[in-house]
Amino acid sequence: MTDFPHTKLKAQIYPIEAACTPVTNKHAGELRNFCFFLQNNFSMMALTSALDALRTANLLSEEQLYTFRLVSIDGGPVCSDLGFAAMADEGLDDLNLNDLDAFVICGGLRVDLHAPAPLIKFLRLSDLRKKALGSLWNGLFALAEAGLMEGKAGVVHRGNKASLRERFPSVDLKDKAYIIGEQCFSCAGGNSALDMMLELMLEHRGKPFVRGICDILTCDRINDTGEPAFLNNQADVRLPENLKDVIALMENNMEEMLSAEEIASLVGISRRQIERQFQRYLDSTPTRFYLELRLKRCHQLLTQTALSMSDISLACGFVSYPHFSKCYRQYFEVTPSQTRRKS
Repeated sequence: MTDFPHTKLKAQIYPIEAACTPVTNKHAGELRNFCFFLQNNFSMMALTSALDALRTANLLSEEQLYTFRLVSIDGGPVCSDLGFAAMADEGLDDLNLNDLDAFVICGGLRVDLHAPAPLIKFLRLSDLRKKALGSLWNGLFALAEAGLMEGKAGVVHRGNKASLRERFPSVDLKDKAYIIGEQCFSCAGGNSALDMMLELMLEHRGKPFVRGICDILTCDRINDTGEPAFLNNQADVRLPENLKDVIALMENNMEEMLSAEEIASLVGISRRQIERQFQRYLDSTPTRFYLELRLKRCHQLLTQTALSMSDISLACGFVSYPHFSKCYRQYFEVTPSQTRRKS
């Protein structure tokens, strides 16, 4: 147990993960190296939701797509809202700005809304203005106090909206769960932290990759489309019952695949109607969606069973292992054997 200065708190310290070497092979403007600044009483849920997205992306890609480091004022541990402390990788004075693409301030319900002087001084560094800036929960207060949110859009937890509007009227405060601007992104809580990080990945990683992360992290809170709403182009993402029936048929018939005509006959609508519904509600085609379902099943079998490659390819409806391997590599950007070795 560790005592925390100026408080009566004692907390167990948990290191989350050692910082990794920054990613340098990236697209222009792509955010790959994140730094999370921990304020006292930061929301552990918001932080771990954001980190989950990054770590799961690395897991699915089987390479270091993203890195993150945790930073505190002096490099010491910081107590979260749960009474658990997180170990920081370094202090503000030790942080190399060349190693990061985005600096994210972690807020929380009981975080002091007047940022400490060392943080404000750091935020006003000219080199930091070249980086993307983010906030979780109510971290936006620190960005605004440093004068970095003049005329920019942002969000905070609804319990802090009135206070932020009163103190910083020049901030364009939005009534949203999260928002991603040109150089600033912010979210209002834990669940929105995950969605925000996933959407940050979307432009450079693509929908299939982000859907793969959603299958792992959001299966208990997804909508009828099987994915968070930001992955769908429609305002109303509730699926028609017959489209749900089509997806269920696909999920239950992978080893011996159903043809488009068989599916249409079983559901009682035309093949063309099915195609229109997939395009409207899922921004995909029936063929592509069926293939993605089968490949995700392959990934599960590769990582969770000892079945041979041939058995897995047959179980998921592929006519041969070479065909399966080619499709798998195109989708996951690694071979089935690499996934098996990694698992």
